[in-house]
Amino acid sequence: MGTLRSAYGLQYGEIFATTFQQLRFDPPLFYKMEFQAPSLVNPLGGLTAADLGPRTRVTLFGLSPNLSTPYSHQYNFSWEPFPSSRWKLQLGYVGSRSHKILMLWTENRAEPLPGIPQITQTIEERRPDPRYYEVRRVLNGAHAYFDAARISVVTPNWRGITLDAAYWFSKAIDTGANYTNAAINDDAKQGRAQSQFDVLQDLKGLSSFDQPHAFLARLAWTTPLWQKSPSWLRAALGRWEFGSIALLKSGTPFDVLSGSDGPGYGNVDGAVGDRPNLLEPAILGRTIGNPDTPCSCYRAPPSLTCFPPMREAISATTYSGKAACAM
Repeated sequence: MGTLRSAYGLQYGEIFATTFQQLRFDPPLFYKMEFQAPSLVNPLGGLTAADLGPRTRVTLFGLSPNLSTPYSHQYNFSWEPFPSSRWKLQLGYVGSRSHKILMLWTENRAEPLPGIPQITQTIEERRPDPRYYEVRRVLNGAHAYFDAARISVVTPNWRGITLDAAYWFSKAIDTGANYTNAAINDDAKQGRAQSQFDVLQDLKGLSSFDQPHAFLARLAWTTPLWQKSPSWLRAALGRWEFGSIALLKSGTPFDVLSGSDGPGYGNVDGAVGDRPNLLEPAILGRTIGNPDTPCSCYRAPPSLTCFPPMREAISATTYSGKAACAM
């Protein structure tokens, strides 16, 4: 039967102080404004400090009234079928389900309106709430899932040589954020959907740290005592230890973005995060090992008259980077 081990834990995170500190960017002590397609001669459009007041249009930061602490179910299982053998074989599994992960959603984005051109200059005119530009709200908006299987083997000592090796097969998925997300700065930008609708469906994909295959091998050799050799030789060569470690991992996923929210490249809603449409489905899942790989297989949508964005846009974290090797 062997030896069985298992464990379960419920771990709670925290709401970081830096997450709350974003509220300092709200009026009346701070005014954040947006000027779409400004004039280089008069970029502020004649706005002065005297114009600032309670009715001034601003970008608003807010916290969900139901904001709560993220938490994670974590569990593992292992089996050693031959615990008394000199060869040590272990089969294992580890998994987690994380919920209520912090995330920043960008709301009040511009929408298509009849009779108004869907261009950059009309973004502010097309926002649902005319009191604000963007409304950036922190909420418990993401979930994350991780599963991994592991097999490891340790060989017995043979003439001073020992070897242990392990292989992992895993998958990590989230809906736009992972357990380290503080919903501020880079964390807020990395989980930005193409629109303010169907956010979780749009961002669901492989996590940024997903590496489905990993192999680790460690080799060690201890030189003998050389008991029948002269004392000086035993002192010079006896009981030296040499070791080597090899780590092989598949590449991590990444996003491909259109690079612009303007007409012909994005949905012109005043926020970044648009992804290009796909010309050739055969490239889905491809590993990109060279940063100079041409992007001729993508195109910007020729017409963006629908909202939310076109459904043939590339999914989040579709591609993976080059595998890693460390010795």
